[in-house]
Amino acid sequence: MSELFAALNESLSVESVRERRDETLATAFKQDATTLVEALPAMGKSYGVVKWAETTGEQLSIFTSRGELYGQYQDWCEERNLSHIALPAFHSDCESINDGKPLVDGLLARYEAGISGAELHRDAERYFGEPLPCQEDGPCPYMEKREFNPEDYDVLIGHHLQAHNQDYIEDRYVAFDEFPGDAFFFEPTHNDATRAITNYLEIEDELPFDNWKELTRERYKPEYSDAINEWKQGLGYYSHRDTRRKLQQSPDFHAHAPLLTHAGLEFELLDNQWEYAELGMGRVAVKSPEDEWTVLIPPSLYPAESVVALDGTPTVSKWRIVLGGNWIEHEEVLNSNGEKREYLREVLGLNIIQTKAGAKPYQSGVHVNLQSDGALLEGIKQREGRRPAVISSKKALEQYESEGLDHLIEGAEHFGNLKGSNEFETTRVGAVIGSPHPPEDEGVERWAALDGEAASRKEPEDGETGRGTNLDFGRVGNALFRDVVHKEVLQAIMRFGRTPDEDGQGATVYVHTSRLPQWIDPIKRIEVRTWSEGMKDVVEAIRDSEKWADGEWTNSDIAEDTSIRVRQVRRLTEELSKEGYLSVRKPGRAYRYSNECLEEFNPYGTIADSNH
Repeated sequence: MSELFAALNESLSVESVRERRDETLATAFKQDATTLVEALPAMGKSYGVVKWAETTGEQLSIFTSRGELYGQYQDWCEERNLSHIALPAFHSDCESINDGKPLVDGLLARYEAGISGAELHRDAERYFGEPLPCQEDGPCPYMEKREFNPEDYDVLIGHHLQAHNQDYIEDRYVAFDEFPGDAFFFEPTHNDATRAITNYLEIEDELPFDNWKELTRERYKPEYSDAINEWKQGLGYYSHRDTRRKLQQSPDFHAHAPLLTHAGLEFELLDNQWEYAELGMGRVAVKSPEDEWTVLIPPSLYPAESVVALDGTPTVSKWRIVLGGNWIEHEEVLNSNGEKREYLREVLGLNIIQTKAGAKPYQSGVHVNLQSDGALLEGIKQREGRRPAVISSKKALEQYESEGLDHLIEGAEHFGNLKGSNEFETTRVGAVIGSPHPPEDEGVERWAALDGEAASRKEPEDGETGRGTNLDFGRVGNALFRDVVHKEVLQAIMRFGRTPDEDGQGATVYVHTSRLPQWIDPIKRIEVRTWSEGMKDVVEAIRDSEKWADGEWTNSDIAEDTSIRVRQVRRLTEELSKEGYLSVRKPGRAYRYSNECLEEFNPYGTIADSNH
């Protein structure tokens, strides 16, 4: 057995986890196949690849989507005496872009039509009739920054998209830090795609079609199969781009027209009315039932020495798809669910307390339960002696503010704004309320289609729409949905207490949703109980009484000022007594209740340890 896992019975520590991280990265960089390294948040995976570069002396290219990571990487390189450069970027380094407000009409339009920033500078007079404003006093800073030799630098730092430039990956080790998402997607509208195809077909003599409609109608005719196959055989990796000047004279031009045409020839209908086209070399096109196009163009990574992907909570199938392979190795720093649980509790000092709530899909705001959430927040405050910070959906947080629940919250953030956030790194009490719900078309159906699979929401046999934990997208769709939702909740939990206190404790986090990875074992489960209208009537009757707050009340006294019967009042006053709001004595036949702290009564409900 590898030394990496030799000490399975030893307790984890910060130091041992970092050693595991370094050994896992070293193993991954030795692999011929692309390797996904799963390192849970706070393990320092980003720092780990810089350390690996310094230890081995190998040249490394790091690609990420988060601009704030550039500075961190540069600082780490400085600490380890590694030469480094942030790769020049058209949008940030070209003055003509002007923070997204181009100084030249059509500049961004041509860029979005597939003409690279470098091409637009080199052939500015061809495209715009004159040099770009950034070139008036000499070369554009963007173009000047491009004039460097990658071999002169130990570490290159850039955006995921810059992995398409083979000068930045050839004979280098490559690390993708965090999931690229849609970075490698090309998403034309249906009109733009079909017009670009028609524009291309008008001058492409090798295909026997004059326009998009003709292509879709006649592509299966036997007499055209030889011409189509010959055209497809002539496509290389770069021939999916066509920048012929004659094509560019049309407003419908797009450099990716050959690739779109190829997709049009290959589209096959899936069972859920999505269309799928495999285009070779990892490239895939899909089209939704509403004719929304997505074309995946992954970078060609074969010139790299080795490729490693870094993720704290990865979805393996999506990484495999987006990097354009049929297979991806998967290495975990912690190799068992037990070790993951130990890491959360013993290394990070995270204490997770889960309620017995259902899925609580809060993305839309429709299902937000203010009564239950208020009971939880007030209960946390009473138990922990402080207000919790909260992570929930944006719509839920807006409702908390409008309904006055924000006075129970010490800082808040929504699921969609967590990436790169350290706002709660020293927060000791937190709550994750509800669960995110990715768009079903983009988050589930599209990713399944990119893998050639059909996924869609299944209707239950009783005819009602499945919701919450009964939501069903089929085998492939369920795995995608569950992976995304459960891991977003886990990421939210791990935002709290990342910097331990003096005692090594991270945070106590209450989780008010059932959407958790199965390997997580909360230290405690609690029930959230909301008050009935009857309970509110009883409390109001006592507090509005002439004898408030120093008198005594019998159940009959209270019932007279409510709309409920004495028997129900008796049950409710017993509950108030158990909760510590009322004191009780029985000098004779009737119980007599007096105030203990009813002025502190939580109007929403209470929390209690669960027996199950």
